[in-house]
Amino acid sequence: MGKLSRLWRLGISAALSMAAALTFADDSNGTHGMALFSIKGQLIASHMPLHGKRHGHQVILALESENEKAIAELAQKTPLISLKPEVFSLNHLRNGDLGFFTGEVFNGHFERDGKVQLNSIPFRVAKKLLDLPLTRKENGHYRLVHLNSTSLLIHEIASPPSFDQILEVTADPSAPNTINTDSKHPISETHWPESLKEAGIVFRRQLYLEKQDFQ
Repeated sequence: MGKLSRLWRLGISAALSMAAALTFADDSNGTHGMALFSIKGQLIASHMPLHGKRHGHQVILALESENEKAIAELAQKTPLISLKPEVFSLNHLRNGDLGFFTGEVFNGHFERDGKVQLNSIPFRVAKKLLDLPLTRKENGHYRLVHLNSTSLLIHEIASPPSFDQILEVTADPSAPNTINTDSKHPISETHWPESLKEAGIVFRRQLYLEKQDFQ
């Protein structure tokens, strides 16, 4: 095992030991599945939220892993890859108290017949990109998050029925970070709201759409 791998393992072990001590009586402790995306060399993870206290936050992270190349290759072959991490506190992840974790990478949804492709993969949280509670009452509100050379457009999950939608878009840095599209349903290239056109936000591709969990 090389020096870098040893450092990764030591860092993860220390972080998980700390997390175990902190998660006593924490109602956000659980299995927090994530959708994984490889976007122009960046590894992005989106927590798969649910209405309710334990999973009730949209959290999007920039991750780092020694296995980024294998994950990127898998992402090119399938419309969805997901991550089943070790049990941890979502609150501690959100607050920055959990910087490392390990998990299994699945081809498909890890709770819907997805198949494990990579086991015991270590991840480091490089940056928290978005953290929103599920408190919106109406659909149609989107958040814009800029990456290095592209941007993400993320629907704010509202009261049921709603949906979790993430799009890759082209957007000027001066574009507004919060946009109300007045759309009650997922948007698409052929149904692109005028508010996004006026903001200069251009569709590139849909990365993720989940409706089943929010009906």
